[in-house]
Amino acid sequence: MARQHNSYSPEEKTQIILEILTRKTSIQKIATQKNIAPTLVSLWKKQAEDAIAARFQPQPRGRRKSATPKAAEPKADVRTLKAELRKARTKATRMETSLKAAKAQIATLEGGVNALAAAMGCKLRKVHTTRRARKA
Repeated sequence: MARQHNSYSPEEKTQIILEILTRKTSIQKIATQKNIAPTLVSLWKKQAEDAIAARFQPQPRGRRKSATPKAAEPKADVRTLKAELRKARTKATRMETSLKAAKAQIATLEGGVNALAAAMGCKLRKVHTTRRARKA
């Protein structure tokens, strides 16, 4: 049969740990009385001992330092953004140059086609490359 999972309040856990720490009872006895797994009671005891030890560790004097400096993080972000902006501007400049070269090539080709058509005695029609939306 599966055990039911009970949740214990911090006050109940504290009472159980205090009984063990003051040597009023053993982990095994209290686990049997409360119908709790002895490993769980041992875990609570270890957590309590660790918390007590951490509480009495010497603390540095003076003002507390924050975990992450507030000023350093935005500067790194600004640097990263500025570098990305420079790359984007360079890319845009290259693309503009390529576009100008392509337009110049198109103009040269159009001039050549017009000259060829005139030499052949043909008349060229302009074809619209965009379609207008049809009215429904």
